[in-house]
Amino acid sequence: MFNNINNNNNGLLYNNSQLGNASNVINLASVRANLQKSGYTSNPYVDKTEISSSAMELFQRDMDINKFTKIATSDKEDTSHIERVKELFKEGVVDVYEDDVFSSLVTNQKLWDDLSL
Repeated sequence: MFNNINNNNNGLLYNNSQLGNASNVINLASVRANLQKSGYTSNPYVDKTEISSSAMELFQRDMDINKFTKIATSDKEDTSHIERVKELFKEGVVDVYEDDVFSSLVTNQKLWDDLSL
């Protein structure tokens, strides 16, 4: 045998150690394929209805917080809201400073949950 060439097996060019290395490569490929099938590489970002609805609620809460923050930190010189409140009182809107309105706001658990207090 000269340079891994022999006349046996109709001209195989590899010796036994090289064939063993090739089989190890195949085994590594099968191990990788098995790992990909296992739960270790499963996609954690699967779109499920429960996840989407809770994400939507959180998104809406964040949007409401941003909206009310923008309103609260708006122009301090703008007094048009006072005129609007006066118009509402003339139309018969309940005064927000009445005790029953305060008590309903204080006991509103959904409001407290939304405010995360």
